Amino acid sequence: MKKRVKPDIRAITRLVPPEGNLVQGQSELPIHPRLAEEAAKVISANQNHYGASEGEQQLRRAVVEKVRKSNNIDLNSDEMDVMITSGGTGALVGIAVSFLRNKSALVFEPYYPYHCRIVEQFGGKIEKFELNENLSFDKNELFERCQVLKQRSEYPLSAIIVCSPANPSGKVLNFEELKAVAEVATKLDLMVISDEVYEHYVCGDNPHISIASLFDMQKRTITVNSFSKSWNISGWRLGYCYGPKELISQVNSVANVVYVCPVTPLQKALAEVLLSEEDYYELLRRDFEHKRKFFVNELRGLGFQVYESGSTFYVWARIPERFDDSVSFNQMLMEKQQVAGVPGSAFSDSGRWDAFMRFCIAREDSILETALKKIKNALNSD
Repeated sequence: MKKRVKPDIRAITRLVPPEGNLVQGQSELPIHPRLAEEAAKVISANQNHYGASEGEQQLRRAVVEKVRKSNNIDLNSDEMDVMITSGGTGALVGIAVSFLRNKSALVFEPYYPYHCRIVEQFGGKIEKFELNENLSFDKNELFERCQVLKQRSEYPLSAIIVCSPANPSGKVLNFEELKAVAEVATKLDLMVISDEVYEHYVCGDNPHISIASLFDMQKRTITVNSFSKSWNISGWRLGYCYGPKELISQVNSVANVVYVCPVTPLQKALAEVLLSEEDYYELLRRDFEHKRKFFVNELRGLGFQVYESGSTFYVWARIPERFDDSVSFNQMLMEKQQVAGVPGSAFSDSGRWDAFMRFCIAREDSILETALKKIKNALNSD
């Protein structure tokens, strides 16, 4: 069977100008003014040296408070319950090196490519479990698949990776779906790696629920998160992870070797701002809800079928019916109007999602308006 060629997200990003870039999953909105001010102050005060590999204590304490309020989970920053990492990716690398060498982890398809790439780069194996056309799954099928993978001699299943809200689809797992994953993980004694980077972009009927807050899941879950998206600082490379200290301490051992410590002055600046505005995340959610409503209405008017994901950072849509391949469709958009999203085949091994695309709407409203006009012009000229 011929191997499918995956679209290269970063390569596509370089092929379109900013006003047509709905490609790479980063927020291109301005930094919070006070955060910029605090960073300048810290750097000017010469606080630019090595810090602890687990992160600055002030920021770790702020994360503990944030997790208590937002995720209903109690942590202890004086222990190794939480650590600051070099982006969410730094946490994922530490987890892969510590726990997944010669083992496998299961991801739900459509999947985030870096979940796969990181595990396999560091000696593990990824298994995919494809969601149905409604981006849901059957618990019994999940259990049976995981049981078979757990029992094999080579690369036995060790973990389930949960991403909610999901990249690329934006799907928010509801309580019953999270409960199903928790039951499977508990019965088969599997670790859960919960990627919750997009938690503050939930806008639908299903609230964001951290799987570590369910039942007895905190003891077997490492939660990975990042400040990159919600604070518009992807280039700062600051994230965090939390879980049982006996697990987090192993992730920290890897971090100490791979990147020594997260960027010291930027941690200090973020610590000053993270909890300073009680309504920060609510205002963020409202702003993105407005962006999504506008963008989705326009896409539907152009013939796209949009998935009601329950979150806002990404829009997952089926391209207009007269097209059935989003790779060639995206190429047409680039050639005619220099606008692009990401073809669904970048996130899947099967052909089920070949007519879908992911659009990132973490852009200024004027950029979204221009990009939509470009899509419309390309379709009208087809």
